Amino acid sequence: MEADGKDHTVPWPEDRAHLKSITCMVNENKRIQSVERAMAILEAIAAAGGEARLVDLVDGLGLHKSTLHGLLNTLAALGYVSRQGASYALGLRLREIAQPLNDADAVIKGAFAPALSALAELTGENCYLAVPCGTRKYVYIDVLEHGDRGLAKAARGKREGLTTSAIGKIFLALDRDLARSLRKAGLLTPDLEQDLGLIVEQGYALDLEQAEPGLNCMALPLRKQGRLVASLSVAGPVSRLPEAKLVALAGQVMRDMYDMVKL
Repeated sequence: MEADGKDHTVPWPEDRAHLKSITCMVNENKRIQSVERAMAILEAIAAAGGEARLVDLVDGLGLHKSTLHGLLNTLAALGYVSRQGASYALGLRLREIAQPLNDADAVIKGAFAPALSALAELTGENCYLAVPCGTRKYVYIDVLEHGDRGLAKAARGKREGLTTSAIGKIFLALDRDLARSLRKAGLLTPDLEQDLGLIVEQGYALDLEQAEPGLNCMALPLRKQGRLVASLSVAGPVSRLPEAKLVALAGQVMRDMYDMVKL
């Protein structure tokens, strides 16, 4: 906490380890270090509320000050950040390039709103609509929460990992390119590979306390014109959503809501 009463800490505890691993990832997967560092800067500024001081970015990201300053100057010249006194803020260029993505998400939300509402009404539990976000995560674009009943408190825009959740496993099982990317990075274990094969056969995915103790989840693919575009899921306490109930629910949704999940 500084004298101005504000906490300037960059709230991204994974940054330092993430950046230290970048060199290895460049060698193994032909990823460009400077690009990853630039993206890490933008995400760190976003995590800090849209504005962060240079000194706090240095501390949070573990980059040398001169390296960070050079990257920030480049991002500023391109309009992706702007200088605000001693701080750097996200630039308007980000809003411009994000607009088509926001529009696409809005189309998906509108198209599958009936499915989300129907699943929430059927189960009385928290229900989610998510889309892939890069090759490591997915993002929630819509959420229907039933008061304080559920343990899942995901917010719109929150990102989660692909390998430990039902939603993530839907994307991995049904997107060969995505699965290939994680396989090359050594992130698909034999058990997960077996799970993905089963998901392809049965048409749904389960997360039985993998993402969070005491929480079970079932997810289904959402297709538009034959293409996987999103995932629909329901999550709740083990006591209310045991495995047998989720399996039966998946069958019911695929049978009774077929026209809602495949457009």
